[in-house]
Amino acid sequence: GGVAELKREILRAGAHVNARLKRRGINPRPVRAAVLGYPNVGKSSIINTLKKKKVCKVAPIPGETKVWQYITLMKSIYLIDCPGTVQPSGNSEEDAVLKGVVRIEQLRHAADFVEEVLRRVKPEYVRRTYDVQAWDSPTDFLEQYGRRIGKLLKGGEPDINAAAKLVLHDWQRGRLPYFTLPPDFAHRADAAAEEGAAAASALPTPKQPGVRGIVTAHKFLPEDEGEEEEGGDEGDEAEGEEESGEESA
Repeated sequence: GGVAELKREILRAGAHVNARLKRRGINPRPVRAAVLGYPNVGKSSIINTLKKKKVCKVAPIPGETKVWQYITLMKSIYLIDCPGTVQPSGNSEEDAVLKGVVRIEQLRHAADFVEEVLRRVKPEYVRRTYDVQAWDSPTDFLEQYGRRIGKLLKGGEPDINAAAKLVLHDWQRGRLPYFTLPPDFAHRADAAAEEGAAAASALPTPKQPGVRGIVTAHKFLPEDEGEEEEGGDEGDEAEGEEESGEESA
């Protein structure tokens, strides 16, 4: 699957580099592939998956990998686990927090970033996760949640900053059901459909598993799993059969 494909891509890229070295009279060398990216996105986990055992320390917090680490994947491939990198521009403070670049415990005003979390995550998932049924604003939500879990200041006032940090921790660690499609997903899907139209007409189309074919840590809503769309198609077929039966009668 994806692991084998990734290994092939690493070897293909290494062969291209070694071909250039050979033209310059330099002997080929093992492929060295560096795993780069934002903090806390799973770089070390990818290496552990490729190696099929835990060789890199992982944690659901940014900055766990502090130095470069060389891992021998096979005799011809070395992997380099690198500390997270952050682009110098193009990221607001909100982007940095929601991308997992910043450690939540270091935030002084964590409540400022909860509004965007509530905007992205469907209300049904928020209610199910925090047992808060309705709220007028992010502050109202944090006050209700703080009271429910006992995060209180002197005088019994809810500690909205402490409650906000818990919500942001859940966001960074994937405890809140949320996903987004790649930016060019629709374009690629249309292009693939056009290219395969001729072949698809001659062969039976396999049923796509969608989200339900993937082992997930969350129970998604039917519309996120594609159940409504599939059910609608089946309903249309059944309705068509009924109409044809009435005509024949």
